[in-house]
Amino acid sequence: MKPNISFDVDFDYALSEKVTIRLTANVQLRHSTSRYIVSNFRFKNNLHGSPPLDDVNIIAIRSKKNSSRVHVDSRKETELSMAIGKAIETKPVVETVTKI
Repeated sequence: MKPNISFDVDFDYALSEKVTIRLTANVQLRHSTSRYIVSNFRFKNNLHGSPPLDDVNIIAIRSKKNSSRVHVDSRKETELSMAIGKAIETKPVVETVTKI
């Protein structure tokens, strides 16, 4: 079994068309389920402040046409899951699950 991997990502999260915030978070890849646990969210310009978001679990799903990042619980793609997914894709460790 592969060991779990942890790394940090920086990303922009669009709250609206005019408001985007720069965040950083820790990502832990769980190989056993190919899911990413994203935690310890921080504003990039204030790393010591309170976390602006709760932890999230996302999974990368690949279909014949494309791949997407969705929340594990709802299986829905959101602006947050897309922003985190884009940041994860810049890392050398990416895992996906083929969509059924």
